[in-house]
Amino acid sequence: MKPIAFVGRTLLLLLALLLPLSLGAQTIRVEVPQTVVQGTPFQLSYTYSGSEDFERVTEPKAAGLQVLYGPARQQMSSYQNINGRSSSTSSVSLTFTLLAEHTGNISIPAVTAILGGKRVTVHGATVRVLPPDKNAPSARSQGAAGTSVTGTYFFRALPSATVVYEKQAFPIRYKLYATTEFEINSYEAPQYDGFLSEKQADDGRRQLQLETYQGRNYRTVDILSEVLFAQRSGTLTIPSSKIGLRVPIAQADDDPFFGSSMMGDREVRSAPVTIQVRPLPNEGKPADFSGAVGSFRMRAELLTKTPKTNESLTIRLTLEGTGNLKQVTSPTISFPQDFEVYDPKESYEEKISATEVYGKKIIEYFAIPRRTGTVTIPSLSFSYFDPHLGRYETLRSQTFTLQVAQGRETAADDRSSLRQQEQLLRQLYSEGSLGAPKGLLWAQSWSYLLLFPLIALIGLIAYLVIARDRGLRADSLGYKASRASSVATKRLRIARKLLEAGEREAFYEETLRVLWGYLGDKLRLPASELSRASVSELLRMRGLDEEIIARLTAVIDEVEFARYAPAKEGDMQALYDTTAEVISAIDTHKL
Repeated sequence: MKPIAFVGRTLLLLLALLLPLSLGAQTIRVEVPQTVVQGTPFQLSYTYSGSEDFERVTEPKAAGLQVLYGPARQQMSSYQNINGRSSSTSSVSLTFTLLAEHTGNISIPAVTAILGGKRVTVHGATVRVLPPDKNAPSARSQGAAGTSVTGTYFFRALPSATVVYEKQAFPIRYKLYATTEFEINSYEAPQYDGFLSEKQADDGRRQLQLETYQGRNYRTVDILSEVLFAQRSGTLTIPSSKIGLRVPIAQADDDPFFGSSMMGDREVRSAPVTIQVRPLPNEGKPADFSGAVGSFRMRAELLTKTPKTNESLTIRLTLEGTGNLKQVTSPTISFPQDFEVYDPKESYEEKISATEVYGKKIIEYFAIPRRTGTVTIPSLSFSYFDPHLGRYETLRSQTFTLQVAQGRETAADDRSSLRQQEQLLRQLYSEGSLGAPKGLLWAQSWSYLLLFPLIALIGLIAYLVIARDRGLRADSLGYKASRASSVATKRLRIARKLLEAGEREAFYEETLRVLWGYLGDKLRLPASELSRASVSELLRMRGLDEEIIARLTAVIDEVEFARYAPAKEGDMQALYDTTAEVISAIDTHKL
C-alpha cells in the first residue's frame, strides 16, 4: 500500500504544479494581425488580465522575423460603480514591434512569461506576409474641384465558376477593395435574370483583411455571399451591383505635412460577369432524374430491427455531397399495398465554401404494416448529373426483406368486421327473395319507366366527370392544382392533431409542409422552383391582392421562426388559424 500511496501523492503534487501554469497561460492573450506586408512594421502584444504580477516575456524569435523594438509595457485599469456596486479591472500589455523580412507564412513560436514569479508558456501564432506594393499609383488622385481622393476603391463579383450546367449550384462573393479606411453607407444587390439565388446567413460582422491584387495591397471585405442556380442554358449575365462609401478626401490646398482631410461620398460598381450555362444532355437521362446536379453519396438503413403489424417502421435515407441537393426532390419508396404509408420527414444542413456547396439531407420514411409474413421493400434509386464527369450517375440502395411479426391485436377486429358484413349480405339476400312479388308490381308502374331516362342522365354526368378527371390526370400539374385545396385540408387535419397532442416541432414542420405543398400544387411549380420571391411574383402577376401576399410571406416567416423560438402559450393555435385563413383567402381567387 505504501508504494501506491507514494505514487498517488506524487501525481497530486504534479497536478498542483501544472494547474497554475495552464491557468496562467490561458489568461495571457496573444494579439497580432492575421496578414501583414513585407517590410512594414507591425505589433505583437501579450496581454494579461488578473491579479498576478506580469513581469516579463521572452523575445519571440523566428526565421524571417526581425524584432525592431520591445517589449513596451502598458498598464490599463478601469473602475465603475453601478447601483452602489463597484468593480475594477486591470490589464498589462507587453508589446513587440516586428518586421517580416520575406513573404509567405511565418510561425511565431511559443514564448515563456513570468507571471506571479512562476514560468508559464504562452502559445504562438501564424502570420501571413504579403509582398509590398508594386507600381502603386499616387496616393492622391484628383477628384472634384478643390479636392483629391486619397485612395483606390473597386468592387468585384467573384463567382466560383464561369462555365456551369443548368441547375448547378455555384457560390458567388461580392468583395470590396480599398487602399484606405472607409465606411459603408449603402449597398444595392444585383437583380438576377435566369438564376435562382440563395443568400447566405450574415451576422453583420465583416472581417477586414489584407490582400495582394495585381501587385498592390488592399484592404478587402466580403459584402455578400450567395449561391446561384442557373435556370436555363445559354449565355447569362450577372448584372453589376453598387455600393456607397464614405472615404477620405483631402483638400487641394492642404499642407503636405500638417494638412487635414475630410470624409466624402463615393460610389463604386462591380463589372457584369458573363456565365456560360450548358444544357443538361438528354442522352442517358434516367427516368427518375429530378434535377440533381453535382456529386453525391447515398446510404439507406432500416431503423426498425423487429417490425410488427400495427407498429410504425422507419427507413432512413442519407444523401450528401456537393451540388444543388437542397433543391432536389427526394426519392420515393414503393411500400407493399398492405402498408399504411405516411409523409416522410426531411432535414437538411449545408456548408458553403468559396468554391462549392456541400449539403446533407436526411429523409425518414414511415409506414405501418398490416399483415404478418415476409415482405420485400424494393431498393431506392437516386439519379444525378455529374458536371465533372459530364454524365448521369444513378445510386441504388439495397432491398429490404422484412419478417413482419404479429403486433397489437387489431387484426381480430378486421376478421370480426368481415364476418358481420357476410351476415348482413345473407340477411339482405333472404329479405330480397321474400319481397320479390312487391318488386314485380312496382316494375309495372309509370315511375319505373321514368327511371330509365334518369339513369341515362346520371350516366352522362358520370361520363363527363370521369372524362374531366382523366384529362386532369393526363395534365399532372393541372390535376394537382385542382386538388390543391383538398390536399391542404387533409394536411391541416394532421397539423391539427399534432397541435392537440402538443407536439410542437412536428406541428411546425407539418404546417410548413402544408403551405409549400399547397403553393406548389396551386401554382403548378416543382419543389426546386419554390421560394418566397418566385411565389410572390407569380401571385402578383395573377392578380392576387398585395395584402394577401404579405400575409402569406409573413406566416411562412413566422412558422420558420417559431420552430426555433421559445414556446408561448397560444402561439401554435394562432399560427394554425392564420395558416388556414391565408390558404382560404388564396383559394377564393382563380389563379
